[in-house]
Amino acid sequence: MNKILVAVDFSANSRKTIRFAIQMASQSKAEIIFFHLVGLLAPTSDATWDYTYYIQFQEEELQRSKNHLVKLIKEVYNSKLPSGVKYTCVCQSGNDIADQIISYAQKHKIDFICTGARGTGVMAKLFGTVAQHLITDSPIPVFVIPKNYRLKPLTDLCYASDMENPEVEIKKVLALATSLRASVKVLHFDYEIGLHENQDKLTAIAQKYETKNIKFHYKKLDAIYPLQDHLKRAIALFKPSLVVLFTKQNRKWFDRLLLSSKSAEFSFTTKVPLLVYRKIRL
Repeated sequence: MNKILVAVDFSANSRKTIRFAIQMASQSKAEIIFFHLVGLLAPTSDATWDYTYYIQFQEEELQRSKNHLVKLIKEVYNSKLPSGVKYTCVCQSGNDIADQIISYAQKHKIDFICTGARGTGVMAKLFGTVAQHLITDSPIPVFVIPKNYRLKPLTDLCYASDMENPEVEIKKVLALATSLRASVKVLHFDYEIGLHENQDKLTAIAQKYETKNIKFHYKKLDAIYPLQDHLKRAIALFKPSLVVLFTKQNRKWFDRLLLSSKSAEFSFTTKVPLLVYRKIRL
């Protein structure tokens, strides 16, 4: 892990997102880029406000926001960051928040994006959708930090898998766990887990990857309850530091879990951060 972009909107939840990112960096030696987007509308061609004055105004607003951002970071950690944590503060102007974040992250070869589940203030209505936009559209993995998150070391990960492409996904999860020196619980739910061919496949995967730091848990999916309920119960039992998922662009499996009208609040009603990778198409 090399670079984490942290989206900051100056809301109360931003402080939790900042703390999470610094915890990540302190464990993995990653560099942090704290990113804030300033919403400014450029004057039209027939505007009475001269464009030269707009450029000056834009520069002043960006500098003011950057000063605010630097001050906020210092306030969060009382001017004393953990040893070895490196960070920079970046402010840009624009209006499409999620697209700007993705564009900057791709241009600067960011490894992870970190955002709060909700925001307030100027971006009150927008920021809640930014997390979902990033989850469904970003090619870069996204951390989503719930509003009631409480800071703690990242010592154990829960990877909820559909087992469609376990070879590739497990390696990514293990790489992250290794950088954090964390253990992994691989969790899989299936309606037909009792079928002989399914048991053979799942047993083979567990035998290949299971060690003292990675354990596999296979559970039968009860059709009476939605997938999110099964996962919430598992999280309550395992108490992980982080939940890891992979999602498709068409949101087939992931849609049932997080993005339906009733389940969109799943990760945001717990104290557990969520990491979402884009699933590679087979």
